[in-house]
Amino acid sequence: METNFKRPKVIPSKTEHIETVCGTLHFTMGYDEDKLIEVRCQIGKSGICQNVLLDSFAKMVSIALQSQMPRYKICEKIKKQFVGVRCNQGQSCVDVIADKIIKELE
Repeated sequence: METNFKRPKVIPSKTEHIETVCGTLHFTMGYDEDKLIEVRCQIGKSGICQNVLLDSFAKMVSIALQSQMPRYKICEKIKKQFVGVRCNQGQSCVDVIADKIIKELE
């Protein structure tokens, strides 16, 4: 996926603190001209493997957001692949993140 996106040095963002079955998810959405361009997330204490996986997921979504892919296609892909994904404790963190991104894009 190619992108010619040049990230500004500073972008406005908003962070939500969401309680999940795994702990508090700190989810940040960054914007450029009111357009979602970046997502970041962290859960619990830093350094755990789960943080690496969630942040990698967020970075991949950010790459898609910064690409030329139409927003509706990004939503379709996220809905198909990540909405409804469950873990052994209930709703997965990936599902929570996917829901937030879709609500922001629609």
